[in-house]
Amino acid sequence: MAPAAPALVIRDLTAGYRGVPAVRGVTLEVAPGGIVALLGPNGAGKTTTLLAAAGLLTPLSGTVTALGSPVTGRVERTARAGVSLIPDDRGLFHRLTVAENLRLAGGRAELDEALDRFPQIRGLLKRRCGLLSGGEQQSLAIARTLMRRPRVLLIDELSMGLSPVAVQAILPTLRRLADETQLAIVLVEQHIDQALSIADSAVVLHHGAVALAGPAAALRADRDQIQRAYFGR
Repeated sequence: MAPAAPALVIRDLTAGYRGVPAVRGVTLEVAPGGIVALLGPNGAGKTTTLLAAAGLLTPLSGTVTALGSPVTGRVERTARAGVSLIPDDRGLFHRLTVAENLRLAGGRAELDEALDRFPQIRGLLKRRCGLLSGGEQQSLAIARTLMRRPRVLLIDELSMGLSPVAVQAILPTLRRLADETQLAIVLVEQHIDQALSIADSAVVLHHGAVALAGPAAALRADRDQIQRAYFGR
């Protein structure tokens, strides 16, 4: 049987703001059911790469192809095709309750499925979103996004503001999601070891360019190689 076509392909991407590149020549791809960890220090270009992949930023050059179709900067079309981005601020409505946030994304069947994946928020449905912990908010953000049944999920800075315990609880859920639903995930994460423990492959950016790429297990076994890439050596 021939391998499945990649769900997301970023090829030689150069993108930025007001014509000034923030990333140059970035290439990565993720297969259905695969997880790519996008790593690098602050300012390396990770968010810019995700914005281009989601159609929120038009490439200066290079291509982005999601689910067999080019991503051309039309975010609504990209979202309808099955690509969803969870931004670093999680995109939640803090004055609404958990249930109200979830109802914006789908119906009862989708809600029940999302709550099965994230049972920790089932008892919080009447609580205002702004009163949740960081881990609870991130779980809510992912659950709400899953209700739209995406085929490619882009997550920016998953662990921002989260305790290590919360991160350890969420990451295995993402691995199960990829395995069980064939969801393709690109994950920006600062906890390197934990990200590599669930990823299939990883790309390290430095100053807007790919400094290192390879299988996650191999990179995890050679921390010196990752450290050199982070510092541009």
